[in-house]
Amino acid sequence: MTTNVERTLEFYDLLMTDFPTAIEKYVTDATVWENPLPDIIPFGGVYTGASGMATYLQAITEALEMKPLHFTDMISDGPIVSAIGIEEDTLVKSTGKRYTMPCVHVVRFDDQNKITHVREYNDITEMLAAFQP
Repeated sequence: MTTNVERTLEFYDLLMTDFPTAIEKYVTDATVWENPLPDIIPFGGVYTGASGMATYLQAITEALEMKPLHFTDMISDGPIVSAIGIEEDTLVKSTGKRYTMPCVHVVRFDDQNKITHVREYNDITEMLAAFQP
C-alpha cells in the first residue's frame, strides 16, 4: 500500500520531471497551492487547479533556476504530510544572485489520494535578499 509520504515524494518528483502526469495523478480543479511571499517575489500567491499550478510553476521557472527540493524529514498524520526540507543554491535570474532556504510544505490528501491543498512555509530571508537588485 502506498502511503501519503510516498505520494508526496512522487508528486514533487513528477512536478520536476513529468508535469502532465503530476497533474493527472494528483491534482483536481479544486486543488489549492498557497505560497505567501512579499510582492518583490513574482510567484507568491494562491493558485487553484491544474491551470493555477501551471501558472505557478511557469512563474517560478521564469524567475528561478532551481534544483529539486531536498526533503530531510516527512511527518504524516492521516491525510496531512509535512515535508521539511531545503531549497539549495537557487539562482534568481533577474539578479544573478543565489540563495538557500529552509522550507516546510504541508500537503493534504483527500480519500481519493488527490491533493486538496499545499501550503508552503519558507524562511525567506536569503530569498528576499537574492531578489533585491
